[in-house]
Amino acid sequence: MPIKHSSALPPEMLRVFETLPHPYLILSKELYILTASDAYTQLIGKSRAELREKYLFDVFPKIPDWLAEEGSIAFSLKEVIETGKPHQLPVTRFDIPDKNEEANMLERYWNTAHTPIIDHEGDISYIIHHTQDVTEQVLAERNLKASLEKETKAVEKAEQLSKQMEKLFNEMPAQIAIVMGPDLVYEFINPQYKKQLFPNREVLGKPLLLALPEVADEPIWKALQHVYKTGETFAGNEICIPLAREIGGKLEDRYFNFVYQAIRDEKDTITGVLSFKYEITELVMARKHLEHSEKKLLALNEGLAYANEEIQATSEEIQSANEELSATNEELFQAQQNLLKLNDKLEERVELRTHELLIAQAEATGQAERLRRFFMQAPAGVCVLDGPNFVFELVNPPYQQLFPGRELTGKPLMEALPELKDQLIGDILKNVYETGNTFEGKELLVPLARTVNGPVVDRYFNFIYQARYDADNSVDGILVFVFEVTETILTRQKEKENEERFRFLLNAIPQQVWTARPDGSLDYVNEVICDDFGQNAEEILKHGWQAFIHPDDRNNCLKKWFIALKTGKEYVIEFRLKFLDGQYHWHLARAVPLIENDQIKLWLGTNTNIDIQKTNEQKKDEFLSIASHELKTPLTSIKAFNQLMLRISDPEKLAGLIQKSAAHVQRLEKLISDLLDVSRINAGKMEYNMETFNFREMLIDSIDGVQHTTPSHQIVLENAEDVSYTGDRFRLEQVLNNLLANAIKYSPRANKVIVNCVSKHEDNSLILSVQDFGIGIEEKNHTRLFERYYRVDNTAMRFDGLGLGLFISAEILKRHNGNFWIESKPGAGSTFFFRLPLN
Repeated sequence: MPIKHSSALPPEMLRVFETLPHPYLILSKELYILTASDAYTQLIGKSRAELREKYLFDVFPKIPDWLAEEGSIAFSLKEVIETGKPHQLPVTRFDIPDKNEEANMLERYWNTAHTPIIDHEGDISYIIHHTQDVTEQVLAERNLKASLEKETKAVEKAEQLSKQMEKLFNEMPAQIAIVMGPDLVYEFINPQYKKQLFPNREVLGKPLLLALPEVADEPIWKALQHVYKTGETFAGNEICIPLAREIGGKLEDRYFNFVYQAIRDEKDTITGVLSFKYEITELVMARKHLEHSEKKLLALNEGLAYANEEIQATSEEIQSANEELSATNEELFQAQQNLLKLNDKLEERVELRTHELLIAQAEATGQAERLRRFFMQAPAGVCVLDGPNFVFELVNPPYQQLFPGRELTGKPLMEALPELKDQLIGDILKNVYETGNTFEGKELLVPLARTVNGPVVDRYFNFIYQARYDADNSVDGILVFVFEVTETILTRQKEKENEERFRFLLNAIPQQVWTARPDGSLDYVNEVICDDFGQNAEEILKHGWQAFIHPDDRNNCLKKWFIALKTGKEYVIEFRLKFLDGQYHWHLARAVPLIENDQIKLWLGTNTNIDIQKTNEQKKDEFLSIASHELKTPLTSIKAFNQLMLRISDPEKLAGLIQKSAAHVQRLEKLISDLLDVSRINAGKMEYNMETFNFREMLIDSIDGVQHTTPSHQIVLENAEDVSYTGDRFRLEQVLNNLLANAIKYSPRANKVIVNCVSKHEDNSLILSVQDFGIGIEEKNHTRLFERYYRVDNTAMRFDGLGLGLFISAEILKRHNGNFWIESKPGAGSTFFFRLPLN
């Protein structure tokens, strides 16, 4: 039965379509199947005989998806027949049976197009039905979307974590002001400055002497002027500044640690001064109070020694009076005749001496009582330990408060405080008692209980043990002066632990983490920064960021950093940092202020390495530009050939145009195939069909195939051993074809390519080499040639291609446990080697 269609394509043209490498179906305008490509018959599992001269929808019944108003096969073909123009269907899902399990359907997506071929009379001669499996692309896009959603969630989680970190650091003290111009006008003060220093004054916008007239004659004013005039930073510790809470108020001595630092504009001209203060009045007053108490105790000790000397002098005077009385009695005994005359005089002298003795005793008693009252009223803990057993003879109230409820007076030290028995305190007391040497303890740890039967806890004391001497200048006791500093020590230890924990946390973060003072000066960097820069923290803090930021990025960074310091807002910027290897790496910097009581305490910042993202973005942009050009070139040529074919009716000329068009289609197919292979490699879905084949035969077949398409070069196979190899023959041919094509492409002035294949018995492997005599490659580019999208700069504009062939080849060889290397010099050609293990 003759076919019912209007097309009359010659058999030669039908055979051209049948050999095309993609799924093609050739239809008459009445939708009868003229022929199909080999790729199409393999795709649907039908032979060409089962399709030829059959009505399309007899072979493929109109399933519901095909009957849709829009987007269906039938709709597309109708559009082509009615308009005479090509029609592209959207990507559509058509599942196909699984060859291994026919009951299962495999998810597949197809990109289908219908292209009418118009004859010289303007009628449709035939229709090209082209379909392409884009399942990998659709699934990749779906995975990309899922990845983006996952990344978005990760970003949101990171933001949440960042906020938690900010809250943590916000709950972790300085008074800051900026004065500008020669009159030092207040331009900025932080809340801490106003709240702690001048809650009842308005200083903003006023010259400093107008706002604080009381400092006009103070050294601090001269220091500020000196900083403004010279630019030299001035730092002061425990500087007393008389200040009033309000103008006209009472002056109070207040103490500060501060730094005055000059502010410069972009021309390095001094425009103002940054004031950074910590008020330490309470600390200084406490220390002075302690020093005053120590002086009073020393004076008391000297008074006690003076009283002892006075009592001793009185005793000696009484003894002298007794001796004088004895002498008088002897005189009376020897001169009884003068007894009556001298008796009255003697009685008067005895009465006088007795009265003087009573007065001296009363004075000594009063002095001792005054001394006792002084001890009892002293602000420090004072006690007197009597004798070698250290019996508590006197205990003042502050000392007793150290041990509330415990009986001390009259008891030996070790009985009253038994927890001291095995401690160092006993040995220290014995040494003072035996040698008379004073002992001073600073922040000494003494485990003691506060109450009777209470728990023994670690307590810290500052104390003095001083020997007490009797009339014979022998030690008969010990004077004890003590201050408990447990709370101060524990607070200091807690602060140290917090600081260590804080630094541990920052060092555990894989990013660069740093902190800066409210004035912006760097005061901490974590270990990541030290490792990246190859310097220790002290050197980095000394130099600051300017030593590492790329010169082109430095001014913008400093400008934004100054704005952040001035406004207290978040600091965000991208810049390049110089690493230990001398290379610059892109980083995203972000810093936020830690604010307490409306005052910035410090800046916490992170630098995240985004160099890979930046490089990938650049590579992506370059690749898209190249891919756009490379894909557009064959498409433009195909379009031009198709237009020529529509105008030419000569079969010989038409066949030539079809062959040229097919060559460009093959080139386009190669580009698309490379892109799909890269997608499969990235998705881990590159399939390999491992089987045993003759490696020498594969080499000969590949060389013959390339040689037929290359009249300009002779491909010479010098050595090739007859070896059996187990691997994916198709993929290894792909590698060899790519190497041969590159050798020909990059040696335009040469006419020969040499191939060698030898087996190495020492490591049981095959080594294949492809040598050209072309432009050559610099050594610095050898290792990068196998990167995705990489092309040597001096060849990118001279030779076409996407830079994917060697990347795909390297992945194929890696799957076969093989490896690549290159020997090349510019202008002397290149030799590409790869090794494959035989086992």
